[in-house]
Amino acid sequence: MVKRFNERIAVRATLIFGSMWMTYLFFFYGFIPVLFPKDMNTFLYWSNTVQLWSLPLIMVGQNVLDRVREKREQETHDAVMTELADLKRLHAYQTEEMAELKAIHRELHAKFEELKGGVCHGCGCKGHRA
Repeated sequence: MVKRFNERIAVRATLIFGSMWMTYLFFFYGFIPVLFPKDMNTFLYWSNTVQLWSLPLIMVGQNVLDRVREKREQETHDAVMTELADLKRLHAYQTEEMAELKAIHRELHAKFEELKGGVCHGCGCKGHRA
């Protein structure tokens, strides 16, 4: 329970620190010492403090996000491999069907050629030729 809570905080912090709004905030924070030069040491102290606790926090968040990403990628890979196996079975079945159709076609063609030789061109009977 504590681990899940910590991971949720780390992920949330990683997403917040990775946003453009945080980039804008730090950008403007960098100009504060220009406005208040006598407090520069205080701002530097707070800047270093934020770096010291935020970097490990972001690393934990990245690790949690990577685990989720890896799980999703594995599920996608498994689904694709299942589909590939299904497609291979379907291809094998269709190859067999195609071979059967070709054999039937050859038989029909041979019978047609056999019948064509004795067919009357006028009325269609086998008895006489036109």
